[in-house]
Amino acid sequence: MRTRHHYIPVADAKAGMLLGAPANAVSGGAASFSLPAGHTLTQENLHHFEAHCVEFIFVDEPDLRSDEDVAIDSARVAKRVMDIFEGADLTEPTVLALFDQVLLYRNA
Repeated sequence: MRTRHHYIPVADAKAGMLLGAPANAVSGGAASFSLPAGHTLTQENLHHFEAHCVEFIFVDEPDLRSDEDVAIDSARVAKRVMDIFEGADLTEPTVLALFDQVLLYRNA
């Protein structure tokens, strides 16, 4: 089954959701709380997030879109990112790297 990353407020997270990326809380320059990508969230984890002031996390959820809808959404995203970078010099490696990351993020 296809999944999709969503960046959500911790307040919207529920026990049973899967982390789509590592979740880390940093306090005083040191990691005070860390969970790996793929971890299934528990109620205790949600309390730790709140206690450590974690505001947002990436979660993986089932992607229920049809293949056609995925293709349409991907084309729409690609056009929007191209519009954003319209005047940018994509031959410059740093700009191209940023373009790639924005495209990747917006297609998540």
